[in-house]
Amino acid sequence: MAVSSKRSVFGYFLIINIFISIFLSLRYFSFLPEFPTDILGVSFIVTGLIGQMALLGGILGFIVFFFVFLPRKVFYLFVSLFASAALFLLLIDTFVFAQYRFHINEVVLKLVFSGDVVDFSILTWLIAIIGFFVILSVEYFLLNFLTARTGKMIKKRYFVSLFFLCILASNIIHIWAAANAYQPVTISKSYLPLFQPATANSFMRKHGWIDEEALAQQKALSLKVSSNLNYPIETLSTVSVDKPVNILFLVIDSWRFDTFNADNTPNLWSYAQDGVAFSNHMSTGNATRTGIFGLFYGLPGTYWQSVLSNQKSPVFMDRLQELQYQLGIFASASLTDPEFNRTVFSKVNNLRLRSEGDSPAKRDESLTEDWLRWYQLRDKSKPTFSFLFYDAPHGYDFPSDFDKKYEPMLSAVNYLALNNDTDPTLFMNRYKTSVRYVDDLAKKVLDELKRSGEAENTILVITGDHAQELNDNKLNYWGHNSNFTAAQIHVPFVIVGPGFSSKNPSISHTLTSHEDVVPTLMKNYLGVSSPVDTYSEGIDLLHDNSRRDWVLSSSYSGYAMISDDSILEVGAGGQYKIYDLTNRVKKEAEPNYIYLKEALESISRFKK
Repeated sequence: MAVSSKRSVFGYFLIINIFISIFLSLRYFSFLPEFPTDILGVSFIVTGLIGQMALLGGILGFIVFFFVFLPRKVFYLFVSLFASAALFLLLIDTFVFAQYRFHINEVVLKLVFSGDVVDFSILTWLIAIIGFFVILSVEYFLLNFLTARTGKMIKKRYFVSLFFLCILASNIIHIWAAANAYQPVTISKSYLPLFQPATANSFMRKHGWIDEEALAQQKALSLKVSSNLNYPIETLSTVSVDKPVNILFLVIDSWRFDTFNADNTPNLWSYAQDGVAFSNHMSTGNATRTGIFGLFYGLPGTYWQSVLSNQKSPVFMDRLQELQYQLGIFASASLTDPEFNRTVFSKVNNLRLRSEGDSPAKRDESLTEDWLRWYQLRDKSKPTFSFLFYDAPHGYDFPSDFDKKYEPMLSAVNYLALNNDTDPTLFMNRYKTSVRYVDDLAKKVLDELKRSGEAENTILVITGDHAQELNDNKLNYWGHNSNFTAAQIHVPFVIVGPGFSSKNPSISHTLTSHEDVVPTLMKNYLGVSSPVDTYSEGIDLLHDNSRRDWVLSSSYSGYAMISDDSILEVGAGGQYKIYDLTNRVKKEAEPNYIYLKEALESISRFKK
């Protein structure tokens, strides 16, 4: 077959695949919180969708074009594999976006292939593999079909002209929108993968076609990644501590507030009756990175990147080491993803980076047994700090022979089958079983505290890094790191120990945050006399009775200010939307500018 004929076939094949990509990408915009009703917003979505898929297709086609000199069958097989891989990746990305509202990126890939954080069932992998080979078969058939049809099809130049005009139009629209902070357009651009339309603010400013006030507001809201960290603001003042208490953080990954009860977690619930439970507690993040960050730093998760750049340990951990605490850090999943070994525990020698085991349940069992051995062999003349971080609920995992109290349940989790019509009951039963499994392991820890005689001298913090949504708000959100509703950030939070002991169950309904743990411990147990606002954005839960009107929570790419009736969600670039507490857009709502001013001070106080 002549090279020119193969080029012609490949040209039509590429155009058809671009239209297939456009069709698949329509799914992204079904998740817009509010579809634009103005002609500019609609035009941007239409032209951006066509133009971006044409541009990506053109780039991939340019790469493949260099192999056109291969024999026809080899070339067709190569092209089919290449096109199938691209379409398959796009299809998978639509599933990722449907659940998390972000695209496949380096972080997602690391989490998937590490096996520690995202565990796909055999069924999910099987469906994915079969799906790929179905696409491959269709693509190969299409090439052979086009071989006999190219002379009877519409001229390629008409399609090329359409694609070029759409690319040009979407970029012109975005140039104006970026210069005027026009959110129906600037928010929509994040819904397409790898979409980076043009900006020309300098040119627009030169001609007076720019809205400086709107841009200034957007800039103030945006996340500023800086290596100029000013944390703590001043050197901490301390006093001697005659008899330091032991401290233990028992943290469960992806722990929903509604599964902390006498039925689902009987051991933790029983132990908590001697402490104080905070029923309105919000995590500093809807993901592990920012949730754990807030717990140890007492700061919003928006400081993560700056802290990581400086590899700055939390003053809480520094103070523990100053007081010669023995540090027992026992996490199920790896402490290198996210990089807690370079942030929270950057000064901990011989850090235990992960637990042994080929599943979350086995790793949880491993960390429990390792902690028991460590605790029993500790130097009893020194105080201890323990961090136990369980992972089974994140993977909906438990041993096969574990008592299945909640049935019927899913035998395995197939993420590709989840949609807005999926009944979450079977999913929830599996999740609750994984939580109860961790509760069984936690009983060994609690029993050891009592057996050792150290329970009365131990501050025990029981909480989750973030929650786990099972489509609670009927918007097809499954998991976490995708919105800031209570389904993803409302977690159990209990403190038991000296100062928090109670003969009768004590419940606080005040709005609290992970930010509050560090200042409470530093002021009352670790001898830090400096003002709290020099090292934390939290409050002292024992002595500060001030009422919070809002809390901050953050994700990998943005943050939100949550109040009692709304969620102001801000993207990394400063674009924002105001939602109600079920994540529906509040039309024509305006930010509470008093709260917003306070929030902006909170995310910038510790930057130089």
